[in-house]
Amino acid sequence: MAKAVARRTVLALALAGVTASGLSSFGLAATADSTAAPVTVKVGAYEFPPYVTEAGGGVTRSLLDLLNAEQSDFRFELVRTSPQRRYEDMERGRFDMIAFESLAWGWKGRPVDASRVFLHDAEVFVAKAGPGVDQSYFDRLDDKTILGRLGYHYAFAGMTADPEILEKRFNTRLTVTHEGNVRSVAAGRAAMAIVTRSFLAQFLKANPDMAPLLLVSDRTDQIYEHTILVRRNGPVDVSWVNATLDRLERSGALPALWTRLGIAP
Repeated sequence: MAKAVARRTVLALALAGVTASGLSSFGLAATADSTAAPVTVKVGAYEFPPYVTEAGGGVTRSLLDLLNAEQSDFRFELVRTSPQRRYEDMERGRFDMIAFESLAWGWKGRPVDASRVFLHDAEVFVAKAGPGVDQSYFDRLDDKTILGRLGYHYAFAGMTADPEILEKRFNTRLTVTHEGNVRSVAAGRAAMAIVTRSFLAQFLKANPDMAPLLLVSDRTDQIYEHTILVRRNGPVDVSWVNATLDRLERSGALPALWTRLGIAP
């Protein structure tokens, strides 16, 4: 009898071990399966140097690389759009957020929320340098031809981006390239161009021979107060964006990014 009890005890213990092992394996598998893949967040980007270059690189892509490296809940992917098409693309859900933007640039009244301001920049005017050309040259704009960028909003024109209004009322010709506009001014084909200050700094660093040919205005057309716009009911909300920006600033990651890319904070 004692031997039978012992055999039953050994069998029970063996079955218990198998069961425990099976449950443990199942638990591990369930944990692995429950680790959700990152949610894809599509980020709109139109040519806006140095934030988005013609090839799709620039500050925006570097910011997305930083966001992807510092957390695993979301995977941020760049989606190309154009300055004119960005509003419709956002509302149709073609992308979920857009960085280095402002509500004042045609977004008011649309279903988006803006993060806090996280970076400043500005727009400045450039003219061809020459005898007698000084900062007073920029005092009046109404008697000069200005080269601007199609789809951009300009403060001197009441924040309009309408090509017809800009050309007829403000003598502004619109193109698709900052660099071409600056070179046209240096060649005397237009009186002035209006460009992003950080772009101009990078352009002159890469093309030092151009610096003596140009006079850059102390006057700014507008101060950029860069935010991140988030589509309502999208995969991320503005509170997540603000908290992430705060964390990256406290850690020093954002200031280090601006320094590495030559962007003034």
